[in-house]
Amino acid sequence: MARRLAAALLLVALSPFVAEFLLGDQYLSGTPRPGQQFGQFGMFVAFYGSAALLIRELARHLNRGWPTILTLSLAFGLLEEGLLTQSLFNPDYLGIRVLDAGHIPALGIGAPWTVYVLTLHVVWSMGTPIAITEALFGREPWLGKLGLVFWSVVFVLGCAAEFLISLLVGPAPFMSAPAQLIVAGLIVIGLVVLAIRGFRKPPRDAPKGNHWTGFAVGLVAGTGVQLLERWESISPWLLAALMLVLVVVAAVVVRALNPPAFAPAAGTLLTYCWVGLNTAIGQGVVAIIEQSVLVAVAVALLLVTAQRTTAEY
Repeated sequence: MARRLAAALLLVALSPFVAEFLLGDQYLSGTPRPGQQFGQFGMFVAFYGSAALLIRELARHLNRGWPTILTLSLAFGLLEEGLLTQSLFNPDYLGIRVLDAGHIPALGIGAPWTVYVLTLHVVWSMGTPIAITEALFGREPWLGKLGLVFWSVVFVLGCAAEFLISLLVGPAPFMSAPAQLIVAGLIVIGLVVLAIRGFRKPPRDAPKGNHWTGFAVGLVAGTGVQLLERWESISPWLLAALMLVLVVVAAVVVRALNPPAFAPAAGTLLTYCWVGLNTAIGQGVVAIIEQSVLVAVAVALLLVTAQRTTAEY
């Protein structure tokens, strides 16, 4: 019982830690006060953390593997960005005009932003924390019925908080067109159905791929996505295509190599370490110190997990 509880609590903390804090998103509008950071973390535990735990538990209770986890993670990303924050459709989201590049008027989205932000959620917000936590605690389900109900309620509350804050914070309140919300909602439902019914049960054989090769794929592909997103001189259409191709190729290579899931996750986590530090540099010494502490925590977690994972395979 204690071990399962520890696993669940680590995952609900690790997902927002990676998704928002290790990435450095808390510095997007300047260095926030410590109280504000703790408040943000609490809300993100309710939203990101509960989502990661429920995605992982649903897949493992159904005896499904990573295709199910990643498809559910894509559904989560679309839920957040299409229905809650609505960044996929808001032309002035956070005042940074994320839809200007590669704008598709018929859909009301920006091609590079759509590919990039959904990749963030699939790979980093959900996939990476789940892989690391499972490397420490195993693949067996961690929650019983009461736990599933509790974290489902927490997730609903987290969704409500995310929606209200996104609606009230920003240059002006924004609501997507009904057709956009309906289509996004239908795609979310379709992805959930696909995740549950569209994939076979995975074999129980242990992964046979090399740890370091899997790590290299995660680090190179993760770094490639982040560098492409910062390449402002390239055509937005080419940029979106290159990011999408890079993600697909990385997924195919990982599937072919079949390393432990922790190996590419370690590479993607280290990618966020340098991304977060790069974001903090522009915010002064305090931000750099804070981010350096977060990076140290992430690296320490990787070392502990790597030692355990290497001993098992």
